Amino acid sequence: MKIFEPHIHLYARTTDDYERLALCGVRAVVEPSFWLGQPRTSIGSFVDYWAAIAGYENQRAAGFMIDQYHTISVNPREANDEGLATEALDAMLPFLDGERCVAVGEIGYDDITMAEERIMIAQIEMAIERDMPLLIHSPHREKRQGTKRNFDILRDMGVHPDKVLYDHNTEETMDIARDFGCWAGMTVYPFTKLSPERAANLLDTYGHERCMINSSADWGISDPLMVPKTILELRRRGWDDTRLEELVWNNPRDFYAQSGRLQAPTLDVETPVAATV
Repeated sequence: MKIFEPHIHLYARTTDDYERLALCGVRAVVEPSFWLGQPRTSIGSFVDYWAAIAGYENQRAAGFMIDQYHTISVNPREANDEGLATEALDAMLPFLDGERCVAVGEIGYDDITMAEERIMIAQIEMAIERDMPLLIHSPHREKRQGTKRNFDILRDMGVHPDKVLYDHNTEETMDIARDFGCWAGMTVYPFTKLSPERAANLLDTYGHERCMINSSADWGISDPLMVPKTILELRRRGWDDTRLEELVWNNPRDFYAQSGRLQAPTLDVETPVAATV
């Protein structure tokens, strides 16, 4: 079975993890722009990081026959240094035009501050101007309150739910995301987010339409194979291959295809053979 991992921070992983993903059937990944684990001290740290996920990580993935894409943003945890974050917004612009940049994200709230909100709104405007999808990170704290506020802003700005992947949903927020009508992401991540069993419970409750599962797999205690492990849990519950492939391949593909930047292998389109003279 082919797997499209819609949210995984392979910048934080070893080359062995790429091999393990490939052996489990992962054929495509999206590497979202995220917080590096400590405060940034200069605009150059943003630029070098974005260049790495757009360039070197793509090469690492290709070595294991994985089709890699990325998103670009100033992360919510970086927004509270508002001066540096504002400078970074200008530096983002060339990266948003990259041929494998498939969304603006991760954006959203962390501590739900006004600085976070201003930086988020600026990036939503960038996405609207470019007709790009949005990857939104639900808050770590006051999750339900912040989720409602996120969707109020999106409604006020006229963002269509089709263009939004609202990620890191749990039992606390899934109903709000479904009511808004966006794509709903669930992160299967030890300790701080969902176990495979809890993710499967949510999928049994809400269905798999417009849903995605991901591992995130960043600097914390995490596991890049959480999507295959959740597939196993769903198989135990009687999910057939058709429904599983819709969840782990078609849904991520269809959401990110709205960027117009997915390549032929990810779109299941055969690459034409060049004619010989």
